[in-house]
Amino acid sequence: MRKELLNKANLAWLLLSIVSFVVLTILMKVGIIGRGAIGSLYGMQFYQALKEDFCFIVDAQRKKQYTSQPFLCNGKEVHFPYQVEAKESLDVLFIATKFGGFSQAIEQIRPFVGENTILCSCLNGISSEDLLQAAYPENTIVRTIVQGMDSTYLNQSVTYHLLGEIVFGAQKEKEEKACDQLEALFQQAKVPYRRVTDIVRQQWNKLMFNCGLNQVCAAFYTTYGGLQVPGPLQDLFFAAMKEVQMVARKKGIVLTDEDVQAWFDVLKPMSSEGMPSMRQDILSKRKTELALFSGTVVPLAKQLDIKTPVLIDLAKRIEAIESVLE
Repeated sequence: MRKELLNKANLAWLLLSIVSFVVLTILMKVGIIGRGAIGSLYGMQFYQALKEDFCFIVDAQRKKQYTSQPFLCNGKEVHFPYQVEAKESLDVLFIATKFGGFSQAIEQIRPFVGENTILCSCLNGISSEDLLQAAYPENTIVRTIVQGMDSTYLNQSVTYHLLGEIVFGAQKEKEEKACDQLEALFQQAKVPYRRVTDIVRQQWNKLMFNCGLNQVCAAFYTTYGGLQVPGPLQDLFFAAMKEVQMVARKKGIVLTDEDVQAWFDVLKPMSSEGMPSMRQDILSKRKTELALFSGTVVPLAKQLDIKTPVLIDLAKRIEAIESVLE
């Protein structure tokens, strides 16, 4: 009798879990603002899985531009749905703009944000979530990292070999439910993901990588291939990461030497012709996200009395390049 009751209880739990998963996935409406290298890559995954329950949030001018020109994803023409005005609030909203457009994006998404909308920033660095929370104090903000992809966005076309992964996690206990919803969404859309319990450390770890990879590629006009082989550029990549490691440790964020070496393994399979976002910005004559990298770490280093000559030099080189982009 007891065994039979246990079996029935287990069956009931299983059915409840299945129903909960189905509700979480099928009924979710998802939006992205920012159709760049990251937004278009993951937008493809969401669009294929969700169809009319997915959209890119755009202004009227961008919608006219996007719908009048073909967009290619790995050589295949794609017709994404674009929304200027909100028909209803979204369940999950990803901000994938450049940092220069972040403040504008925060206001542009407001009509799409309801009281239960989960907000995720795909921006690099460690500060965008705090800005987002300040704008939407009642909403759940889940700290998110996008990494490992090799997407390149140029001239209305995105190309990539690796989808990379979305790393996310709850910084506070009240964010766990939102993380459950995100996990269900990523499973449905076949988006590679990793849910972690130390998301703040993971964000610093990614910041360490970007301060090396993005800034060296931008400052020295190179692609991933320039850092994949031993030489001066690879040495700079390593040295920049070590400086970030020192700052993180002084702030109580433990980044190990193994963390530093692991990024070399991430870099190896990337397309040698691919390039990070900062290098793409320079090619497109856009202002870079320098403020999120050396612009964040160097001032912290000064406060902590840590010398960062490599990060300072990289920042100066990139600022010089930006000054003649116009």
